[in-house]
Amino acid sequence: MPSRRRFLQTAALGAAAGALSPSVLSALDRSEVPNPEPQWIAKDYRRLKPAVFQWPSERAVEEHMRLYRGYVNKANELWQKIAELDRDPAKANATYSDIRVMKVELTFAIGGVKNHEVYFDILGGNGGTPTGRLAEAIQKNFGSFEAWAADLKATGIAARGWVWLAYDFEKKTLFNYIGDSQNLFPIWNASPILALDMFEHAFFMDYGANRAAYIDDFLKHIDWAAVSANFERVLRMASL
Repeated sequence: MPSRRRFLQTAALGAAAGALSPSVLSALDRSEVPNPEPQWIAKDYRRLKPAVFQWPSERAVEEHMRLYRGYVNKANELWQKIAELDRDPAKANATYSDIRVMKVELTFAIGGVKNHEVYFDILGGNGGTPTGRLAEAIQKNFGSFEAWAADLKATGIAARGWVWLAYDFEKKTLFNYIGDSQNLFPIWNASPILALDMFEHAFFMDYGANRAAYIDDFLKHIDWAAVSANFERVLRMASL
């Protein structure tokens, strides 16, 4: 069975070859590159995971959900506008052009969707500690659960936006990463299994500027079964 790295290399080469095919070049000439039209659909967390609304406060969560749904709507809007763009290379420009602006802002909108879904998906639990292979990985990579939690708290206080506990497929390690915006500092070949939103909208309504208290309570509301499910999923991906 080919290794995952070999598969990615082969896929990249195949994509490059496809980009030079006559049919695609013809489509480029007509500015009619085919675009799939996936629709991002906002998850109904009140139905799927009502326990999420128990913290921080229902009003704060509702406002947070409103922001999340806004990212979903904007991602769909931008995707459609990009599909309709004139792709004439003569009109592209790295300082300012429609294709640059739309594709950059699309990454922000999609980041807003995916980051929030990781965050909401792992909330609604009773805290505690992880078990199984996730617990073993945290022990191995951080020394103890308590050391991981202290690192997460320090990372969160230092962050301007997001914190992710992510698995690096190449190093085979877990690490608490900072991302200061929806689309900044993603680590290639790594997958988040837990997200902590450190933008003010996530905590200011209930905690004011007390970021540390917000993180302490976040730790008490993690659904470790959901985090473990994310971890098992990335381990399966790593074995491909």
